[in-house]
Amino acid sequence: AGAPTPSPPTPQPPTPVPAPTLQPPTPSPPTPNNPVDLSSVTCANYGQYVNQAGIQVTTRIGKDAGKDETFLLDVLDDNTLGALVVCDGEASCSGNVDFTMTAASKAVPVAIVCCKKDACKGNIGLTVADLATPIDVNVHCSGESSCEDAVWTVAGDHKLDGYCVGETACKASRWSAPQGEANGYCSGESACEDSRWTATEGRLTMFCDSTEDTCDDAVFDPYALCSGGGASNARPGSCDAGAPTPS
Repeated sequence: AGAPTPSPPTPQPPTPVPAPTLQPPTPSPPTPNNPVDLSSVTCANYGQYVNQAGIQVTTRIGKDAGKDETFLLDVLDDNTLGALVVCDGEASCSGNVDFTMTAASKAVPVAIVCCKKDACKGNIGLTVADLATPIDVNVHCSGESSCEDAVWTVAGDHKLDGYCVGETACKASRWSAPQGEANGYCSGESACEDSRWTATEGRLTMFCDSTEDTCDDAVFDPYALCSGGGASNARPGSCDAGAPTPS
């Protein structure tokens, strides 16, 4: 007799797999190898940063709140991974004001926000000494004449970013990162008129929107990679096709 014909296997229902329980991601705290990112701090969102762990925060809120003050930005605590200064209010940090980070400081990112009319207008100076490691320094100016006439200077290979929004926001201001990289963003009538931006050895990039007189008579030293409709009104030679191309 022939071999018995095997019966086909009886299909078994699949064993249900429980759906995974979704958990919200837990943000990683800043670590010495993961410093806080202050490059996106603005007048509109600085409230998200003032209570964040790992940031040394200085605030001057209200009219004339920090007028004619000297601000020492040095960070000496190993657990502090960024320095933020908020000047929010009319003429809040105006007059004769110095923001200084000395060579004694830990190398951490720095951000200064100047919000509302004349917030950081006048004889305003930022000086960041040459530190062991290059840092990012971001200055955000929002409001009429918010940083007019101010002088922002970083030494060594530090990177300097200036964000100027509003009528005459950074008019006649000076920005200098002689050995490092510098970037400028100008938006508003005469926002960066007669300003000067210097990055002698590093890359300099500038954006000037097409609002009236945005970058009129501005100087980009030695030259910048420019964009925006208002860049053509900068001093002749400031925008040059030979400028380094951003990576």
